[in-house]
Amino acid sequence: MSSKYQRLVARGRIAAVPFVAAAAVAGGVIATSSASARKVGHPASATISKATLAKLKVDVAKAQQAPKWYAPGPPVNARKALRGKTIVTFPISSEIDACNTKGQQGYLDKEAAALGAHVRALSSNTGPAGWQANLAQAVTDKASAVVMLCGPTAAVLAPQLATLAAHHIPVVDGNYNQTGGNPAFPFKGLSGESGVNTIQGVQTDLADALVNLNGKPAKILFLDSSQVAQDSGALGGLKAAIKAWCPTSCSIVKQENFPTTEWSGPTETAAISSDLQANPSINTVIVTFDGMTDGIESTIAQDASSHPGLKMYAWGGGLAEIKDVSISNTFLGDSGPNEQWDAYNQLDQVIRLLSHKRAAPVGKEIAPNIFFTKKNAKIFSVGGRGQAYSDQAYSKGAFITDFLKLWEVKK
Repeated sequence: MSSKYQRLVARGRIAAVPFVAAAAVAGGVIATSSASARKVGHPASATISKATLAKLKVDVAKAQQAPKWYAPGPPVNARKALRGKTIVTFPISSEIDACNTKGQQGYLDKEAAALGAHVRALSSNTGPAGWQANLAQAVTDKASAVVMLCGPTAAVLAPQLATLAAHHIPVVDGNYNQTGGNPAFPFKGLSGESGVNTIQGVQTDLADALVNLNGKPAKILFLDSSQVAQDSGALGGLKAAIKAWCPTSCSIVKQENFPTTEWSGPTETAAISSDLQANPSINTVIVTFDGMTDGIESTIAQDASSHPGLKMYAWGGGLAEIKDVSISNTFLGDSGPNEQWDAYNQLDQVIRLLSHKRAAPVGKEIAPNIFFTKKNAKIFSVGGRGQAYSDQAYSKGAFITDFLKLWEVKK
């Protein structure tokens, strides 16, 4: 876990399931040319203590409530900063709805344009080669700033970032922090970041799994992707939670790693099906990034009859996944930020940089997790239909209004 996150948790900025320190976070990157898997041992079965289970029930209930908004920095005039400026945006992958123009990119682009910016929304479907080309395009377009959505790694962008810096073009990498110190996701060359709390998210997933298993140990199939910045943090967080809550009984039975190009595709689906058939003890599927769940939900449902208690949980907070958990009997929870909130954190960094101010510390640009379930999906998503986030849950005005006041757009 990065020192930034240690300070963040100490300040109490992150609510819901108490953060379990992820001391053993993987530092390397698993190869992503194809799905890779690894088995972990099977400790003897045992039940979770009643005291632990009672505490987790309370924590899961709290995680389903609306988080409080905090100002990431002092007020700044957004219209003055953005008027007439060209902002280039692109996601880690345009195939991921949480990141593309249906999600974070769309929210950021719309608000930036409303505040006077000229937005150039680029697509990204080829991984690093596409990111590099988009950054080169930003130089050609004489952009005022660049926003990369959902955390493309700066490790493969060093020459491009250096060129942008030479042209005084700031680059904000959104959803990038909390890498667990993974050297594959450096910060050099970036002007600002926004952060997420995937560690806490997967811990909420495990907490709810233990509650739903009624104290039986979780036997986990863990789906990860080393192409997203959160992968090592998520794995470390899950291991830390197991160690804290059920060290002698819960286990990661199988771990899979998929590149973004395989998410919800036939390779992922075939691997999940094979894993479940080969490991009848699996009763819990935890997914680092909910964009990986779309194509495998039916597979999980089909295998539920032969795997007692089998349920799926994820991190991400995507609208499509919120809709899924509202109607599914096997996909029970998705812990993650409201993607619009996430986009506004990233735009806040752009506004500060174009106002010739320092970027806010990433620890203050956190879109907080909400644990989306069947109980609250219709509160946080308009009608639970997966088409738009709802402000219904925010008692003192939507966080959007809070941001607009901070940016001196509203009084």
